[in-house]
Amino acid sequence: MKLSEIRAGEWVVIDTNILVYANQQKSAEAVQLLRRCASREVLGIVPMPMVAELMHTLMLIEARENGWIQKSNPARALSEHPELVRRLSRYETQVREFLGMGLRIEAATTVDIIEAMNIQRGFGLLTNDALLLAVARRLNCAAVVSADQAFRTITGVVVYQPSDLER
Repeated sequence: MKLSEIRAGEWVVIDTNILVYANQQKSAEAVQLLRRCASREVLGIVPMPMVAELMHTLMLIEARENGWIQKSNPARALSEHPELVRRLSRYETQVREFLGMGLRIEAATTVDIIEAMNIQRGFGLLTNDALLLAVARRLNCAAVVSADQAFRTITGVVVYQPSDLER
């Protein structure tokens, strides 16, 4: 289903890729969804593992844009240069803005980890995708928002995806 089909008042669990696509202005639909969440028209939940992944991704984007890393493993390249990590600042501003927009940040619990492993066994999802779904299940949230194609095979939950991304 399209992001524009999310009903007012609906709770949705949001994947990292939606946050990154909105941050990087790669999806007008993702930007609009976050605006709707900020105004509380849509009630957005972001599991803590997705927040950590967002921080990590924004750090790597900033380091790449600064021309500091070009290797095929950018995280490793950046980890080998802590002096560069200390110089990063734009990602921090972006994360603080994200934290101030009114999304509910939800911890991942031991129960979620166990459920995520069950989800992986059942659907073949990777760890963070399985955790996203596990948190949604624990919260009885019937909808997730993700651009990941792996969610197209998931049953028992409504999956909203942006339709304005180049594939």
